[in-house]
Amino acid sequence: MKKSISTVLLIAMIVFGAQAQQKIGYFDANYVMPQLPEAKAAQTELKTYATKLQEDLATKEQEFKEKYQKYLQEATTMPDPTREAYEKELQALQKQIADFQQSAEKSIQEKQQALMNPIYVKVENTLKEVAKANGYAYIIRREALLYEPEGGKDDISPLVLKKLGITPAPVTDNK
Repeated sequence: MKKSISTVLLIAMIVFGAQAQQKIGYFDANYVMPQLPEAKAAQTELKTYATKLQEDLATKEQEFKEKYQKYLQEATTMPDPTREAYEKELQALQKQIADFQQSAEKSIQEKQQALMNPIYVKVENTLKEVAKANGYAYIIRREALLYEPEGGKDDISPLVLKKLGITPAPVTDNK
């Protein structure tokens, strides 16, 4: 009986001792993502896409502004049916502009997801590989750290970049 208690205690000490030895690292996506060529290309493409939509919106707003100015100038001399038709047209243009804005915002979000999700998956998979290869049991996002060790001892971000074939830029304190 005494021997089995000793064995259980020994196993418990080994298990708890092994758990105490688990490495915990952290990862800084704000450091890694801007260094990825595909993330830079995605941001450029997204910016171009958003700019085009903004230009289209500006064109629609200009059209409305011109028609509204014409309406203001001529409203007092227009026959009632013409004025009412013009007002309906202006209301329809306003609705088109509002609908376009909502559609454009949704479209930009969808485009961003379509461009960035494959990059996030690639980084996450690489992060898991690096963590496993370097014996890390847990990886925490840098933003979640309450305390960061000096010198970035357990920051695996540069290792992830190296694994992705990118020479890491010098680490700067971006907290």
